Amino acid sequence: MSIEIGQIKKRITWISAAVYAFFLIILVRLFYVALVMGPELRAQSQERVIERRPIEAKRGDIYSADGKTLATTKPVYNIHFDALTVDATVFNTEVAELSEKLAILNPKRNAAHWERYLRSERDKNHRYIPLATDLNYSQLQRIKTYPILSRGAFQGGLIIQEKLERIQMATDVRSRTIGRDKDGAQAGLEGYYSNYLQGKPGNRLMQKITGNDWKPLDDPQAVEPVDGFDLFTTIDTRIQDVAQQSLLAQLKKYDADHGTAVVMEVATGRIVAMANLGRNEDSVYSELRNYAVWERTEPGSTIKLLSAMALLETGVADTSDKVNTENGVVTIYGKKVRDSRKGGYGTISLRKAFEVSSNTGIVKLVQEHFEQNPDDYVDFLYSRGFHETTGITIKGESAPNIPKPNDDRWSGISLPWMAYGYGVEFTPLQLLTIYNAVANNGTMVKPQIVERIMDHGRIVEDFETAILNPAICSQEVVKKLQVMLEGAVQNGTAKNIYDQRVPVAGKTGTCQLNYWRGGKDYQSSFAGYFPANDPQFSCIVVINKPDYYKGYYGNIVAGPVFKAIADEVYSQLPEPPTTLNTEELIAARTTTVGGDRFEQAFQKNFLPSLNGLDARSATRILEGQGLGVSLVGTGRVVRQEPALGTPLHQCSTVKLVLR
Repeated sequence: MSIEIGQIKKRITWISAAVYAFFLIILVRLFYVALVMGPELRAQSQERVIERRPIEAKRGDIYSADGKTLATTKPVYNIHFDALTVDATVFNTEVAELSEKLAILNPKRNAAHWERYLRSERDKNHRYIPLATDLNYSQLQRIKTYPILSRGAFQGGLIIQEKLERIQMATDVRSRTIGRDKDGAQAGLEGYYSNYLQGKPGNRLMQKITGNDWKPLDDPQAVEPVDGFDLFTTIDTRIQDVAQQSLLAQLKKYDADHGTAVVMEVATGRIVAMANLGRNEDSVYSELRNYAVWERTEPGSTIKLLSAMALLETGVADTSDKVNTENGVVTIYGKKVRDSRKGGYGTISLRKAFEVSSNTGIVKLVQEHFEQNPDDYVDFLYSRGFHETTGITIKGESAPNIPKPNDDRWSGISLPWMAYGYGVEFTPLQLLTIYNAVANNGTMVKPQIVERIMDHGRIVEDFETAILNPAICSQEVVKKLQVMLEGAVQNGTAKNIYDQRVPVAGKTGTCQLNYWRGGKDYQSSFAGYFPANDPQFSCIVVINKPDYYKGYYGNIVAGPVFKAIADEVYSQLPEPPTTLNTEELIAARTTTVGGDRFEQAFQKNFLPSLNGLDARSATRILEGQGLGVSLVGTGRVVRQEPALGTPLHQCSTVKLVLR
């Protein structure tokens, strides 16, 4: 019995030993697989992952009105190499020649280094060897001709990965106006028109290679992506360039923090230029924010246009009504309103108060007529739609702020402060829309920055001029406001930019920022239109925080930018048709030299006759020869000094009498 028990125990011991040995072998194998074979097995398992992956659609392009590309989507290519698909004989025969080509395309390695690298990667059984990144289309076509790779994907191991890269072209209207649409953030045109631009993605089978890299597979059921639509904007890059450069020069001159300039077609509301520049940490100016659309501030004296409009339209005052500016200071509920001119202007008319931008004059008139019923003044602004956004198709427009008498913060000084530009807030574009309406004989149109949407030559949507308010005031009041705006340039605060050759109308603005804290931060602005006698374009320039000691008034900081833009745009306007009477035509034809009025005269070094020409045409001709011009009167040239036939070297300045 004891022998049987002993045999049983022996058997159990052997069986247990065998079991333990079996488990030990399994454990050792598991460790070996996990630690030694693991990386390779994981890589092999990833290679076997095949999914239907999306293919990104080409985003639509954005163009300027003059046909230049503002933003486009460019395909770029990453190239990888699957060395294991290449026949060993082919690889060994051609790898040296391939390495020489790669050294030229991607010189981070020389030819010898490339050959060692490719051989080493093949020996390691790697199937996703990076060769080049971010190639353009022509470089892609070139690499397809390289030894080995010219055999294609299945025999040459060529792996091509296409990705789409959004590029904003090197123009003067970029990141904030064109905008962005990525990483959950939308701005500008890219954000507003994302549904049109983004297109429809496709899909195809892809094999996972490593990490987030996927290799496209041959897939007969692949769905090709559909390209996005193209946007054609109203931006004119020629006008944009002068707006950008003029604004930049003035920002640098006055060491300002930031600024904006917007130019709009009067009749249509088409924005032909929108410049936005801010100073970054390196004191370099670039497009940091779209200040024209986003930045809402107290405008200062440019708001006096609305105050004058309310006074005139409600019939409580006329342009000839007198007001005593009280030595340039008026006190309201213990708060002082001051004129920029010490001592004030004495007793002057409403028109004169507007032209010279008298704070005390405008405030006293508004206070006198609306103090008992401030709702009448505020309701006037609301009834015209001045409290609403313009609706421009750019993301990020801030709403105006016009307080009401029933607001908690309304006080006795709210109305007079509003009258000269404090306590109310507008964006530059919103103020420009109002000034544009005055230039447009009272019709307020919606600012427009996209003209049409296209799909491969087919019009998807065409944007017409939209009217926000057909009449912000009566025609009688419009005419009076136009005269006052012209007077502000000819006889008032902006007479420093007056130029008979380019008639403009507008209003200066100088606003103290953060005035409740004191300090010397100001905002300088100028809003208006040109030509004053036949408005074609309106424009606003706003410059924030110029160096106080260099200058801060709107006429000297913002005004010159407006003038530079007006001069350039005016020079591009088509000349009006000639409407000379019979006597002028005879004079123009008979007072010539050598049968040609200008070219032959200049070739012979004589001054030609300029009779019958308008001021702009005559000035352009003379200045083209380096001659100075002095104009007297308006209309067309009836007399010139020196006279016809005078040698050019005796004509440093030509005086033209117009009638």
